[in-house]
Amino acid sequence: MYRVVTRYRNGTERPIIEHGPWHPSRQHTEYWAEQLRLAGYIVEIDSQAGKAADDNADLASALASMA
Repeated sequence: MYRVVTRYRNGTERPIIEHGPWHPSRQHTEYWAEQLRLAGYIVEIDSQAGKAADDNADLASALASMA
């Protein structure tokens, strides 16, 4: 299960963090993440197993194999 986490500011010092609904497919979640990126939001994909970093997937995999 995956969901999109958005971060934005609305004139305050602290960012606003919103968690979207859970989706069973990562592909479906990536579609919505891309739509939000195009709208100007900073997004991450969160999984029930923990954060699923989009940009650092290869690094995370390499570090996991080293442990």
